[in-house]
Amino acid sequence: MQLLFIGDSLTSGVSDSERLGWAGRICKQLDPQGAKLTAYNLGVRASTTAHIESRWEKEAADRVNPDAPVLLIFCMGAPDAVKDISLEQSKACAENILHSAKNNYATLLITPPPMINEEKDKRTINLSAEFNKICSKLDIPCLDINSPLRENPAYIKALKESDGVHPNAEGYGIMAGVISKFISPYILPHLS
Repeated sequence: MQLLFIGDSLTSGVSDSERLGWAGRICKQLDPQGAKLTAYNLGVRASTTAHIESRWEKEAADRVNPDAPVLLIFCMGAPDAVKDISLEQSKACAENILHSAKNNYATLLITPPPMINEEKDKRTINLSAEFNKICSKLDIPCLDINSPLRENPAYIKALKESDGVHPNAEGYGIMAGVISKFISPYILPHLS
């Protein structure tokens, strides 16, 4: 099975001293020998939804083997919150991305996680709510990771011990635990 993790610096695992991020941890958990999953981490630092919209289709097409099952896992929105991109622009880009992705691949979305800066954090809450609505409209499975991480003191501590946007290694482990429960049912049937 092929997994394409498409997103921003939180997808790529910035500030993770173990260099796995949440995506690498999930792949390691689901396929410890590394023989059944072909995973591509297409997380790009500071990649807004507009930037992801401009690049994801080519990046996916360049990697996908049409003879094997493919799952696209998008995690986006954090740079939009940091850069104060308008909610309308973020929504439009996310809807374009997800509509096109769904027409070609099995697709999942993970909302942006919380941040320490109060103003930016409010934007992640709004983006998460709007992305959930878009996914509901398009019938795409969506994980609101913002709410459970916000309520997790260990995750908030991991953010505070890092830069307030990216967690440390412990925080990525917490993210992986939450995300794994969501995406595993879409992956495990293909690993038997």
